[in-house]
Amino acid sequence: MRSSSRKDFGLPDEVNYKKLTSRNTLVTILLFVIPFLLLYLAVNHEVSSLIKKQIYTHLSDTVAENIKTIAIFLQDREMDLRSFSHLDIDKIEEVRSLSPFLKTLISEKKWHDFLLVADLEGDIVLSINREISGNIAGRKYFQVSREGKFFNSGVFYSDIIQSPVMVLSHPLLNRENRVIGVLAASLDLDSFYGLLFDLRIGKTSELFLVDRSGMLLSPTKLGGRLLVDKGYWEKEGNPHLGERGVTTHIDYRGQKVLCAYEFLSQFNFSLVSEMDLEEALIPLREVNKIVLLLFIPFFFLLIVISNLHARRTTSLVKKLTTNLRSALEEARAKKKEVDVMNIELEKRAKKSELLAEELRLSEEYITNLLDSISLGVIGLNSSGKITHFNKEIRQLFNLPDLKKGQDIFQALPWLNDKDIELAFENTIFSGKPNRVEKRKIDRGKGDEYFNLSFFAVEDGHGKILGVSILIENVTEREKLHGQLAEYEKLSALSQLALGAAHEINNPLLGISSYLEILREGAGGEKDKQEIEVVLENVYRISETIRGLLNFARPTPPQFTKININELIDDTLSFLSHQPIFRNIKIDKILPPSLPQVTADPNQIRQVLTNMFINAAQSMPKGGDLRVETSKVKFKELIQVDIIDTGIGIPPENLKKIFDPFFTTKKSHGTGLGLSISLSYIKNHSGDIFVQSEVNKGTTFSIALPIRQKGKALMKDEEVIA
Repeated sequence: MRSSSRKDFGLPDEVNYKKLTSRNTLVTILLFVIPFLLLYLAVNHEVSSLIKKQIYTHLSDTVAENIKTIAIFLQDREMDLRSFSHLDIDKIEEVRSLSPFLKTLISEKKWHDFLLVADLEGDIVLSINREISGNIAGRKYFQVSREGKFFNSGVFYSDIIQSPVMVLSHPLLNRENRVIGVLAASLDLDSFYGLLFDLRIGKTSELFLVDRSGMLLSPTKLGGRLLVDKGYWEKEGNPHLGERGVTTHIDYRGQKVLCAYEFLSQFNFSLVSEMDLEEALIPLREVNKIVLLLFIPFFFLLIVISNLHARRTTSLVKKLTTNLRSALEEARAKKKEVDVMNIELEKRAKKSELLAEELRLSEEYITNLLDSISLGVIGLNSSGKITHFNKEIRQLFNLPDLKKGQDIFQALPWLNDKDIELAFENTIFSGKPNRVEKRKIDRGKGDEYFNLSFFAVEDGHGKILGVSILIENVTEREKLHGQLAEYEKLSALSQLALGAAHEINNPLLGISSYLEILREGAGGEKDKQEIEVVLENVYRISETIRGLLNFARPTPPQFTKININELIDDTLSFLSHQPIFRNIKIDKILPPSLPQVTADPNQIRQVLTNMFINAAQSMPKGGDLRVETSKVKFKELIQVDIIDTGIGIPPENLKKIFDPFFTTKKSHGTGLGLSISLSYIKNHSGDIFVQSEVNKGTTFSIALPIRQKGKALMKDEEVIA
């Protein structure tokens, strides 16, 4: 009977167990795999949106940077033309006598094709580099410049020379600053277009110019014709309207492209950067592929785990059923059945321990994932208490004792700012991201700048649980922007110095020569003294002009091996006989074992002379001047310390002393000595440091490399003192 009963129930039980296994597998897949797929779709969508935004931003930033380059190029050409527009003549007829001077604009400035001069009626009276004649009164560039303004014509087809041109024009002034004609120069379009082609990125990328109608003002890499084709497919319409934008459209080839453009109002054309859409979206496809490859193994792993879990559950049910059946059939085996149940409970306990371990490993994986992010990440609950953070936060703010549960504004007091608190509150109440950019924070290490991004953390029902903050240190980026601004200021100052020196030096030479003749022929001592006073001021002006030229066009250093101690000794021997050194005690500490350095002796001698004279001028009533040389420990550097006991430099002036034209000597200095000295030392890959106390003295330290890497000597074994 017992054996027969088992046989009767055997087949239906096995069928039910298989159905139970299938049903449990399906339920487990629905519970785990579907949320996993939703997570994959969400992550893929967010990552795709972020990558696409970065692609658009990068293309737009490329256009903005290239616009700066083109604008600087055209502004430089404008400055070139302006420097030649003021002539030392009275009438337009005299301009031919200055033809050699005007030719220098073509010969020295390789950016121009030809140059012409027209009178106020538009008749061309002089052309250089091309034989051009006729009347240009109907040209807009002539009409604008005749009214006293500079004009850039943009690219157009000239019926005078039968080719495309871009003309820069400027009113021509005589020595009385009256407009007597128009000076016009054609930009060398091959050189200008070459600049555009040099700015390209990518295999299918193009940079070209279009006017408001979309007509090409420059040839393109892929076959667009200048002033013939338009930069878009005409059936689609002009996409380059407005001031700037990023869009996709079909170009003149019929190819779909990603396009960024920006309009330059001062030149009346737009700069367009295009790239085939297929190439532009390669990063997006790669990221989508990576995300998919990351999720596929986990997807199959979940399916396998679901099946194993269902089989295990079915096995447990089957065993329990068998045990219950045995209990009903065999009352004597109750104790044994209890033991079996205890064994099963022990297995379940072990399974619970395994699940707990899996949970711990999952939490550890999430922590490691946060720590792998290069930005600082910190999570807060709705009350501002810290719930999580990555190791970058501790390193960014040097907080080894940071703990969860602390108040964010107490743990990081540098973030105790109204704008940051407002961004946190807005994110909590609205659920929308907020951003605080370039927040300046002073933690005792100088000013630092941070970008903070706030994102709401929601549960599965959309309830806001807290905020995650991304913190990025952008201090170095801000410093780079400041350095670029300083470079642009110095570039403009150099152009100003060259123009001023050219305009002043020639008439100044005539004035000084005439005054010297008058001095020789003066009859009385009083007349000679008056002329001497005027000559002295003329020489001061000449010295200032020479300083401007040295600052704007410093000669390249001629490197050779020199003995810095002997160079210092010779310089001091020469200067010690000057009147300003009479009441000054000079102390020299020049160790003979000091290695020779590779440097330009003339530039270093001028730097030392400037430094010694400045030190002497700071001690008008006498004092001590100490010069000390040494080898810097653990570095291939020689240091020269120049120490005086003079009046010192006020703290507010320490940051300005190397600026061109900054001086505290009033009428006794040009303000160029220290700026030229720093320029020479920078040419040697060195630096100058200064320390000073008012009424106690000043120390200037010059650091020079012993060897100049990648710079050849004039003579391999030549040593100059």
